[in-house]
Amino acid sequence: MNGNMFRGFSYLMQGFGLIFQPGLRLFLIVPFIVNIGLFALLIVWAKSLISGWLPTLLGWMPEWLSFLEWLFWGIYLMAIVMTLFYGFVAAANLIGAPFYGFLAEKVEHRLTKRELDEELSWRTLVSIIPRTVKRELQKILYYLPRVLGLFVLGLIPGLNLLVAVAWIIFSSWMMALQYIDYPADNHNLSFSEMKQFLSEHRLSSFGFGLVAFGATLVPILNLITMPAAVCGGVAFWVNEREKAGEHNINLDFDTSLSSTKLEP
Repeated sequence: MNGNMFRGFSYLMQGFGLIFQPGLRLFLIVPFIVNIGLFALLIVWAKSLISGWLPTLLGWMPEWLSFLEWLFWGIYLMAIVMTLFYGFVAAANLIGAPFYGFLAEKVEHRLTKRELDEELSWRTLVSIIPRTVKRELQKILYYLPRVLGLFVLGLIPGLNLLVAVAWIIFSSWMMALQYIDYPADNHNLSFSEMKQFLSEHRLSSFGFGLVAFGATLVPILNLITMPAAVCGGVAFWVNEREKAGEHNINLDFDTSLSSTKLEP
């Protein structure tokens, strides 16, 4: 498989370094406020699921498997947590899609020093809302049936352990797909072409997606992981394309553009 998993890990760290730079912090503050509200709502929902669903699910378990109740408890709990996780990520990214598309454009401008197609402004931000929301809906339609399939398979005794591993692998793929899609969309790559691009850099994609997935599961850290992962996704896009010889670019993390401001 192509790519390097450890190089993939490094892209999220680059993303955290970028998102705190002057000129980009606005794109951290707005999603942070939105994510706090979503996270609070999901915590309340999680409590109701755990107190209501888990006893019902465990009631389906055959008596001869009762000695493994502790294991099924953990697996079902993981399934609920993953469902909430996908709900949180999908909702947060749908709301923040215009900000993230705009952020990806600014980060790529900073990394490559290429000229922007148009002047960055709030008018530009509003104009990309239809395109970015449509793209988010494409991603939701892509992974929703797969998530539901894994959830159903996770309820079947005997398949639980395999499904737990499949959750991690699929979640890593989805995190890579989610955040590397922003620069790909800015370059007018179709959703299918973007998936093909990730497949051609499979190990790097898995490494980036795995560490992003892990960071998103950590309370508080997950509130800033999303915009950082957008920045990391741009670093992935720029660096992996450069390594593949698709084009030559300057990857210097120069802060000379830090004074770039949003125009009224």
